[in-house]
Amino acid sequence: MIASERSLYILRAIHERGVINLKEVAVELGTSEATIRRDLEKLERAGKLTRVQGGATSNGGDEPGDMSELAMRSKMQINHAEKQAVAAEAAKNVQDGDTVFLDCGTSIAPLGTMLLRRKVRIVTYSALLLSQVKMPKAELVMLGGSYDPHHSIFTGTMAEQMLRSFRFDHAFIGCYGVSLAEGKCYDLDMASTNIKLIGMENAMHRYLLLDDSKLEKRGFYGFADLAAFDRVYCTRPQQPMELPRNFELVQK
Repeated sequence: MIASERSLYILRAIHERGVINLKEVAVELGTSEATIRRDLEKLERAGKLTRVQGGATSNGGDEPGDMSELAMRSKMQINHAEKQAVAAEAAKNVQDGDTVFLDCGTSIAPLGTMLLRRKVRIVTYSALLLSQVKMPKAELVMLGGSYDPHHSIFTGTMAEQMLRSFRFDHAFIGCYGVSLAEGKCYDLDMASTNIKLIGMENAMHRYLLLDDSKLEKRGFYGFADLAAFDRVYCTRPQQPMELPRNFELVQK
């Protein structure tokens, strides 16, 4: 996770909790306490928070929601070509008339743009798709629930109950990172991982989409084994790696 993403996570956590613990945030983000301490110092100098012993608290400044849209647009540009290449390859699994579950995140959004132009049915909790195509050919179903502007998603009990009613031909899932040694994929937010798991459970075929920057990158919460996916679409890493058989490498 880059510095700007960590800063937004920290500010959002302070807004939600009031006070954050430095050690807890380091675990949640899968980084060192020293890194988080430097982030807090930088944010305090910028007038965004007030440091306290072992953590930080709000100083009454702007809420992180004011920055969410800008942050998401910036994140969409990170490894943009790689995400497009992975999405184009993954889209080949979908036939007209199929019903598809799309996860949230900027790795899945390019696939959503492609599928919105086709005669398929899409179910998602990601608000990123709403602005992708003005007059889609696809039927788009948005899950209801509590809106999280930081991640542009709808989560919670309502969204989960609604999702359990659907059955899918394909589920396309994103993640924060994967551990090849452990054979697991990770994320940072448990609310969205609950929805990922329901979408996967209700699908005939499951696919994981990522670029090679997420290889050997552990997050806070391990939500699925890599073996649970029919295919894992990933851009070819720069260094040779021993990858599971279900990995399909995509040229950048």
